[in-house]
Amino acid sequence: MLTKSDFQRFLTCKNEFWLDHHFPEEKSEPSLDYQLRREAGYEVEGLATTLAAFKNRDDVTVKFGTEFETDTLYARADIVLTDNTTGEIEIYEVKSGTKAKEEYQIDLTFQCVVAEKAGFNVRKGHLIFLDNSYVFNGELDVQSLLTSSDETEFISQNKGPIEQQIEIATAALDEAEPAASLVGYCKANKLGCRFILKHYPDIPEYNVSHLFNAGSKKLNSLLTDGILNLTDIPDDFAMTDREAAIVAVERSGQPYIDRETVLGEIDDLAFPLNFLDYESFNPAVPKFTNTRPYQQMVFQYSLHTIDEQGAEIRHSYHLSRNDGRHPTEEIVERLHEDLNGRTGTIIIWSEGFEKTRNTEMGDMFPAYAPFLAELNENVYDLRKIFSRRLYMHPRFRGRDSIKKVLPVITDLSYEGMDIADGLTASIKWYHAATGRGTHEERNKTFQDLEAYCHRDTLAMVEIYKHLLTI
Repeated sequence: MLTKSDFQRFLTCKNEFWLDHHFPEEKSEPSLDYQLRREAGYEVEGLATTLAAFKNRDDVTVKFGTEFETDTLYARADIVLTDNTTGEIEIYEVKSGTKAKEEYQIDLTFQCVVAEKAGFNVRKGHLIFLDNSYVFNGELDVQSLLTSSDETEFISQNKGPIEQQIEIATAALDEAEPAASLVGYCKANKLGCRFILKHYPDIPEYNVSHLFNAGSKKLNSLLTDGILNLTDIPDDFAMTDREAAIVAVERSGQPYIDRETVLGEIDDLAFPLNFLDYESFNPAVPKFTNTRPYQQMVFQYSLHTIDEQGAEIRHSYHLSRNDGRHPTEEIVERLHEDLNGRTGTIIIWSEGFEKTRNTEMGDMFPAYAPFLAELNENVYDLRKIFSRRLYMHPRFRGRDSIKKVLPVITDLSYEGMDIADGLTASIKWYHAATGRGTHEERNKTFQDLEAYCHRDTLAMVEIYKHLLTI
């Protein structure tokens, strides 16, 4: 029985699709990310059922969760409208995204194909999704939050090719195992593709697929020649300066540091040095005023400050527990108090995130817009020391994330922390802040969040201190 999820898997990677059918993996505990996405999907689907268009009328019958099935195919439609006069149906697929992506259009077309093969006359197909221009004002307006698109033309134009692919996917389930090739990986997982690993179990953990883009001529050329290790790349192989520099460090086994440039930049930073990090949550359906679908909403910050060279490090922070005030308003007020007019240099890791949050918070709370704009004007992105390849180390594995850099050049790491990444922090905060779990469990989550955000800014301090010694 082929479902739409199976079909999407087939379109993504035919080899993994075959492997999943013949050698299914044991089901593991769903990740927090998967649980959140599933909750968001259910929430949006539930809201869609309240739309005025889906009230029963004399001429139309509305059903939710309608199943279509043939001997080989199965699909479940979120909403089906039946014309009581003609018997024709219209299928609505509800998605928690913010636009009519091709993946969604294919899902909808699959449902229409299965419905027709099951004997129904499908007149139209529609997608319902979130309107990301909607701003929540304190009272949810579902009619404005959700929008729809008529995908009948897409379905008409693509139904034939998709039917052919469905036939190929159905037949593939009974075919012999596909031939394995290093260049037969899926773009999503590269050489981490489960089918590739089954046939090539000795692929090194760090390999050429980490340096070159999936599907690129460079990567496919190396794999065709059986070259997996960066150190085995021929000397005359065409590479960019960045790629060549990473390979050179891997070959030498020694770090590379442009000391003059690094120390010049570090010495130019104006005191006080304020090491700042935010944590945020971006719910599909906005929960707080002046936010849009999926808008990142800051709920926590950590701030380590060095007032002058050689001074003791000060730490301040704030974590909203969602106890009645707008979480982000709390953050802006407290951060304004903590900096107390002494902006100096705002040191962050990967400036795009924090600077965008500052701009958004200024839009939400105009009284603080000048303060937040000043922060953005004085940002120094510490990550760029590593992303610009001014400092490279073979143990970075070509990466420049703080979690890769930190344990290599300092004694700190994120190992053993109950919350050790931003996504987990975001989801666990939301669960705790909205009352999930016992009082003790929520307090434990808040303590873990404080420890995690503290580690992010302390990590930058320790990396900065290390750079002073190179």
